[in-house]
Amino acid sequence: MDLIRDFKDPGREYSVLAFWFLNGELKKERLAWQIGQMVEKGVYGGFMHPRAYLKTPYLEDEWWDAVGVCVEESRKQGFAPWLYDEYAWPSGTAGSTFEYGFQKPSRILSWGRDNMAKGLWAVKKDAGNRECGNEGAGNEGAGNEGGGSQGGGNQGAANPDAANPEDKGQSGAAPSSMPYRVVKRDGFIYEFYEKVFEKAVDYLNPETIASFIKLTHEEYRKRWGEDFGKLIPGIFFDEIYMTGNPLPWTDRLPGRFRETYGYDILDELPSLVDGASERDKQVRKDYFSLVTAMYEEAFFRQISDWCGKYGLKLTGHTEEFLWEHPRRQGDYFKTMRHLMVPGSDCHDYRYRYPRRITYCEPKYSVSVARIYGKERAMSEALGGAGWNCTMEEFKKGINTLAAMGTGMFILHGFYYECEHQGSQSDWPTSFFYQNPYWDYFKIFADYIRRLSFMNSQGNPVVDYAILYPIGDMDENMENGEENPSGQAINNGFHQALNCMIEHQLDTDMVDEESILNAHICDGKLCLGQQRFKVLLLPEGGSLMEETVEKLEAWTKAGGSVLFYRTGLADEYRSGGDRAGGDKAGGDRSGENRSDRNWPGGDRANGCSVNGYWDTVLRGNVHSISRIPEAAAGLAAPSASVIYGNPGDIFLNHRTAGNVDYYLVANSSDERRNLVLSFSHASTPVLLDIEKGDMVQAVYTQAGTAQMCGGRPSGSGVLIYMDLEPGEAVYVLFGLEEDTIRQAKPALTGDIRWVEEWITGKWDFLPLSPSGPNYGDKAHNEESTVLEIPIAEFTSDVTSGTETIRICNQSGEEGSCGRHMSLWNGRWITRRRSWNDQLDASDLYFRKTVFLEHVPEKAEFCAAAVDSFECFINGTMVYKGISNGEPVVFGDKGQLTQGENILAFHVTNRNPLHDVYVCSAEELPPDRFISLLMEGTIVQGTNVEVVKSDSTWIVNDSLIKGWEQPDSDGRFTAAGFDVRKVLNFNYTGLEHVWLKAWERGKPPLKPWGDLPLFGQTLTYPRKLWYTVTIPAGASVIYEPVTAGAAVCMLDGKEVHWENGVHILPDNERIHILTIQITAGGCSDGLKQPIRVTMKAVAVNLSDWRMLGLPWFSGRCRYTNTWSVEQLEGTYMLELGGVNHCAQIWINGRLADTRLWRPYRADITSLLRPGENEITILVSNLASNERRHMLVDEGMALGWNRYWNEDNMDRDSRNYVSGLLGPVRLLHMISPKP
Repeated sequence: MDLIRDFKDPGREYSVLAFWFLNGELKKERLAWQIGQMVEKGVYGGFMHPRAYLKTPYLEDEWWDAVGVCVEESRKQGFAPWLYDEYAWPSGTAGSTFEYGFQKPSRILSWGRDNMAKGLWAVKKDAGNRECGNEGAGNEGAGNEGGGSQGGGNQGAANPDAANPEDKGQSGAAPSSMPYRVVKRDGFIYEFYEKVFEKAVDYLNPETIASFIKLTHEEYRKRWGEDFGKLIPGIFFDEIYMTGNPLPWTDRLPGRFRETYGYDILDELPSLVDGASERDKQVRKDYFSLVTAMYEEAFFRQISDWCGKYGLKLTGHTEEFLWEHPRRQGDYFKTMRHLMVPGSDCHDYRYRYPRRITYCEPKYSVSVARIYGKERAMSEALGGAGWNCTMEEFKKGINTLAAMGTGMFILHGFYYECEHQGSQSDWPTSFFYQNPYWDYFKIFADYIRRLSFMNSQGNPVVDYAILYPIGDMDENMENGEENPSGQAINNGFHQALNCMIEHQLDTDMVDEESILNAHICDGKLCLGQQRFKVLLLPEGGSLMEETVEKLEAWTKAGGSVLFYRTGLADEYRSGGDRAGGDKAGGDRSGENRSDRNWPGGDRANGCSVNGYWDTVLRGNVHSISRIPEAAAGLAAPSASVIYGNPGDIFLNHRTAGNVDYYLVANSSDERRNLVLSFSHASTPVLLDIEKGDMVQAVYTQAGTAQMCGGRPSGSGVLIYMDLEPGEAVYVLFGLEEDTIRQAKPALTGDIRWVEEWITGKWDFLPLSPSGPNYGDKAHNEESTVLEIPIAEFTSDVTSGTETIRICNQSGEEGSCGRHMSLWNGRWITRRRSWNDQLDASDLYFRKTVFLEHVPEKAEFCAAAVDSFECFINGTMVYKGISNGEPVVFGDKGQLTQGENILAFHVTNRNPLHDVYVCSAEELPPDRFISLLMEGTIVQGTNVEVVKSDSTWIVNDSLIKGWEQPDSDGRFTAAGFDVRKVLNFNYTGLEHVWLKAWERGKPPLKPWGDLPLFGQTLTYPRKLWYTVTIPAGASVIYEPVTAGAAVCMLDGKEVHWENGVHILPDNERIHILTIQITAGGCSDGLKQPIRVTMKAVAVNLSDWRMLGLPWFSGRCRYTNTWSVEQLEGTYMLELGGVNHCAQIWINGRLADTRLWRPYRADITSLLRPGENEITILVSNLASNERRHMLVDEGMALGWNRYWNEDNMDRDSRNYVSGLLGPVRLLHMISPKP
């Protein structure tokens, strides 16, 4: 292996891989074209991932035909077609679990209960048969930063149907009406009920998984088995976890438990619910250990064995947060060790804002891969970042994942299409051809390929390990959720890991079994690729006696143990119950029963040691914030930041042969001037990951010097680094001198810079989407034709204007009927997260109306999905079923002078529990709980209109007096901004009044236009479309209209000659107004306005200032300047660029920049005298996609989040163009 040569152009096996979202109708030509596009841009492999909106029948002939096209095209083009084992996710169903869509229902689940996930939940009663109110199903919650604790459970479930309202929709939980088991203990009665999750697979049942393999894996093997392990490298499973909650269950578990542990789990079920005794903890540990074993055997081992038999690499991911593991994942190490490429998800670009990688996610899969000798660890990376995320921000995420040790990067995702309701909101962004930066994607692809290559060579050097405390978590899970001690374990583990990594002390995880199997070599704990010097343990935790003995031997041989504080030790040493242990108010400490008198009780000492093993091992105990300093004192790091801000700086050390190399990544938004100390004496060089070049390092021998304001540097070398935001480099030691001499020279501080600003106007031209992408063609394009897709619309029946997309979808014509209605009211509902509350069965709306006089007459028109009650000042005035159709009613004399309360209780008998509806073309009109109302109140000559809109407030809970006047100010809306919500299952706003969320105004789909007070829209109608004509437009083409039309340009009527109008002045924005007399709903502006653009002189500014707020694509800037002398080096500095730039000098390409610094060496391209500079700038897809949400999806909160709110939170990234200032930097080296 030639590390330097191969780094420049690594093999295709290290390529970034596409999560290729196959949706819609798959066409042969389009599939082949997309594979060609990926190969052209340096993406040499991808996973064929059927998504929710797939219309081609999955696992049917059409699907196999499509896969066959992909396989054969891959063979031709050198593309690696990886398999994905499921339609949508999670794996295991062999078909759809969605209520709507185009696919057959799950073949596995259609076979019945045996294949369905199961869970137990408990009702606890006292001796008087009264419910204690503490038990019930656990509630799924989203973890906080760093793997924080899940949300609180639904406590006090009084009956099986109330166990967990989310389960019924998400996984189709069907609770039993009769108890599965009743156990009496310590004066309490525990009733256990079984829930069957009709939409989730039983991953504990080996026959279920065998059937899944037969339906999917074997079908692929029948057709392409000869290509397995060759053309087709492997297969991906996705998002699996044990759905049964709060206690995972399967029919075989009781028998298997007795065989394994020698006692009956059915008699000990109360210990799974609560209790603080050693007996309770041991039962929980045995139970969760068995769940792990059954999960491992049924799914992981079975599928891994099948893949191994036929030469496929198995990869995929499950759950990556510790608090989820006992109930959903089991022991992560024991399950994920069966993958040839252990993988992890990367939630952080969707659930964290500002976006930032959570270290534990990649660290889990990396740790397993290293301990079990796997070549690489995988990350399903950066999904759900949204359309307004920049390449620079994606690069920062990739750098951080690489610094954690990731060696295979799967970008989520590459969309086959995203133009329909089902595909527009499927966790974007798309890295694919839909984004303007796709033209330059090979730069990013090559960048990732080099990272993957370097992270796959040699061996990692990680001195520090942290124990994976699954045993402690198992003991501290009560009723499927972590108790306070479990929360302390979880939080301490993640905080300690984070603290180490953020102090540039790379740390991996290790489990007990691996410690037991480790060898002790030269004072190091050696296992797999790892050679640990220091182990971090939670103070007060538990270990097996064998593990303690192994660690004691290791510490005597020179290893070191550190303990971090979690608060657990105080509980052990106080001799009392742990905090919160007595949840039911009874004595659960074990005082009333003997732990030695139960089957298996004598096993407790053999498996777990008390809380004093930290003293046995004689390790120091520190607060988490002091752990990095203590760890570095025990094993000095070979690299550290000794000067400059170390925040968001990450280090990753590996060895390959005689070479030590370090990835140094700046994952911050700021430029960092750093000095790093390395303990190596040889000459260092740097590797430029973006260019693939070797560069000389700026360094000095460290000696015993101390940097000003830094730490003592020790021996070795000091390297000076100036890292741009998001920049990463490799530092190499141990290369041969002949190789080092090939490195490019570094720029040093004694260079003299002469700065010249390129001022004045630039010739500016937007380039057409169908035009040339590269080279002289784009450089020499003289004019382009653009279609302006949006307009401001108003009519003689609408108040105000609204921005509309002229054509709903490509191929459709525009029509006024999409935008007009007699209604001024909006469909409203409640929204507390990314998605609105589709699953609500009841909503309560209210609004205060002030009247100056007692009204003479009041009439209301309202529609609801599906029924409603209306109250005025506490008196019901109407009750009935609407089913989305308007009904008219009066106020029954209840309105008075002064303050009045209008209140509506809306009920939906058939709510929709799917989080989003990405599987369907259209939304179901009878499933979205909503209210639409409009009323007229006559007071003499004054008619007041009351309408449903965001001024109403809404609650999802029945609050006493909700329909009454608010005399004490109780009914006010809480502040809520969906752009600040970090997940789609946001908790904390239950039972809270919020401002109503507007789905939209009629004729909003799926309901369309509706009669108002029995009246429907009549024609003819006057329409006005106002279109902004951008600067640079030289020709406007006559609009395509239906209905009599008059066009006004800047207030003057336009007379079209041969279907065009020539603009004599193209240096400014113009306003085109089209007035149409519509004879019917299909009339109006039928097509986008077309204009011919020619270059225009402009000052550098945002494209929106030039009339292009909707434009996503490329624009060309051209200027000239003269050079007097060519001595020295010339760098062109573009200043601000949003977001990618190609730099051309005199018709030759100098560089392409996807991120800062927007700078290029142009020395070799200059000529004496006048020179031409051309900059091609690309922005993001967000500017266009902000206006692309189709009518069919507008009413859904989920769609509006991804196509509006998510983008708007990054509103700064709508700014597009070359912003400058542009400078020419002339650098002259000093003469000797």
